[in-house]
Amino acid sequence: MKKFLISVALAAWCLAASAVDPLKDVCGQVLDTDGKPLAGVVVSDGYTAVQTDAEGRYAFVRNAAAAYVFVSVPADCVVPLRQGHPCFYRKLDDKRTSYDFELRRLKKVETDFNLFLLGDPQCQNTHHVDRMKNEGIADMKAYAKKQKGSCYAVTLGDIGYSEGGRNTNYLFPVIRQEMAADKAGMPIFQTPGNHDFEFASGSVNEFSPTVTLRRNRMFEAVFGPLDYSWNRGDVHIVSMNDVRFDNLEKASKYSCGFSDEQLEWLRQDLSFVPKDKMVILCVHIPFATKSLAGMKSEETKHAFQNVLDAVELMGQFSNAMVFSGHTHTNFKNTLFNGVREFTVGAMSGCWWWSRNCADGSPNGYLVCHFKGNRLADHIYKGLGFSDKHQMRIYRGDAVFGGKFEEFRLQHGHDALLINVYNYDESWKVQVYENGKLMADDLKPMAPSKEFEPTADGGKDWWAIGYNVGVVGRGHSPGSTRNNYCEKCWHMFEYKMTDPNAKVKVVVIDDAGRKFTETKIYDSKSLEEVDYSLAEPPAYHESQIW
Repeated sequence: MKKFLISVALAAWCLAASAVDPLKDVCGQVLDTDGKPLAGVVVSDGYTAVQTDAEGRYAFVRNAAAAYVFVSVPADCVVPLRQGHPCFYRKLDDKRTSYDFELRRLKKVETDFNLFLLGDPQCQNTHHVDRMKNEGIADMKAYAKKQKGSCYAVTLGDIGYSEGGRNTNYLFPVIRQEMAADKAGMPIFQTPGNHDFEFASGSVNEFSPTVTLRRNRMFEAVFGPLDYSWNRGDVHIVSMNDVRFDNLEKASKYSCGFSDEQLEWLRQDLSFVPKDKMVILCVHIPFATKSLAGMKSEETKHAFQNVLDAVELMGQFSNAMVFSGHTHTNFKNTLFNGVREFTVGAMSGCWWWSRNCADGSPNGYLVCHFKGNRLADHIYKGLGFSDKHQMRIYRGDAVFGGKFEEFRLQHGHDALLINVYNYDESWKVQVYENGKLMADDLKPMAPSKEFEPTADGGKDWWAIGYNVGVVGRGHSPGSTRNNYCEKCWHMFEYKMTDPNAKVKVVVIDDAGRKFTETKIYDSKSLEEVDYSLAEPPAYHESQIW
């Protein structure tokens, strides 16, 4: 009865507080588990963001296209979970206006915490889900147990693998179940990607005002809002959908961009964040790979200009960063305003055909450790590997491949090629010959665009040799080699003074940690490494496996 009377009083307050049509208005109260009001909590529908008052109350006019109302979980509150997943939102219903939230306060604000960034799990079928579960999620849980401080995770898009006219987002509920906090060792927040869409136009909400919204209603139904924020310690974390679809007919017609409404929402959301806080933006398509110069339509240019404006907004905050996926490779860039972008390799690697990405990084994820309002350190964790495994060394004349194709490196027997998966520009790459330091600070090679090995550009032909030469990607029907021959931004070349010397490569990261490798991969390395998998299943065209 007490709860009923409170609800009645709150509904009356909502009607009095806002003006017009109660069916279009949203209001409510945010309380802690002791029933005390939480002031200053940001509440939003993805279009408008407001703060609760001293009584924990909020009210705003709902946008007609909004699907959810949600809170930006404060730093001093526990991330609420439902069935093991972050549950900071309520589904909007035209028959009600009042939406209350209850949050449990933390005993101590987590100023020291870890964020796992998961690029492209990209499950096309139950075989992929099994690999994600047994190789990816299990690895995360085991690694989380070794970390100091609390752990959280954010996917960077492409949770599913819809393509062309084939929908795989019917797997979302299965994936959601396998990503529950008790299985992963941490709560996992989600970000949509270009393969997470609903293809058939008849199966999506016909009242959604834009193509992009219509394509993502299935994602929302399983994982919640597309654009939202939350807080840990001195870090404000935002996830946004930066995939813009041109039409409902062609799944390949997409680009990187934000709508005007998204940019305005971000502006409002950030208006409540103190300037000394760190702001992180999680998206799918990398910003650094795009430019206005290469865009043809005015609509595409305008949407990407909104992305640039978003980066401009972020530059007002301390140590702002962008995390992205999409490319299934690791690379880092500085945008402008000093905003750093880390593009993260894929958990699925080369689409679960092997155990490596096209740039040679293992299937894996990035782990970032935050202290206060800064990134203290970060490490790329390969699935099934120790976190000390951070590089691979190749002999400069090695031949890599298999029955489909072979690739001979063109650098000579006296050369070493060194792939440092998570290299950052502040790191050092050193080479020792017979215990003597011979190179103190190697610089990465220019990424190669060629599909055959050359004497100057960096690509990981060991990984290409496996994915293309052994597995046959680019040879099998319906497969192109482009995605399996990606550029590598972290390949180094060293010319040995003694080709027979014992070699040691030491990488020193910006936290002062040292990673060492002595093994050199030669022409027989593909046979020696346990990268073989059971015969891949024949993927059926239908959605029934």
